Amino acid sequence: MTTIVTPQDETDSHSRRLGRLLVRMVRDSDATIPPERRARRTLAEMAPGYTRPPLLSFHSPAPARAADDACVLCGYWTCRCGQAVTAPSRASATGAVR
Repeated sequence: MTTIVTPQDETDSHSRRLGRLLVRMVRDSDATIPPERRARRTLAEMAPGYTRPPLLSFHSPAPARAADDACVLCGYWTCRCGQAVTAPSRASATGAVR
């Protein structure tokens, strides 16, 4: 039985070998550095005890609508929904009685 090696398989094996080589080189060079002089590389090393907030929350409350947001009904920044209603007469607005 003959196994056919495709260029993709060959590239993958070269990539894996390169990855293993680089990891080994990093570990070897890290071993020569005293622990107190070693650079922190992970979040756990940089900030011990820190817990990250969740990126996505399915039970979060709906965001509050900003005061300067557009009107939900008409879509204008200055609401024009009230313009469809007839304006009160001047007499009723000032409270004058006839």
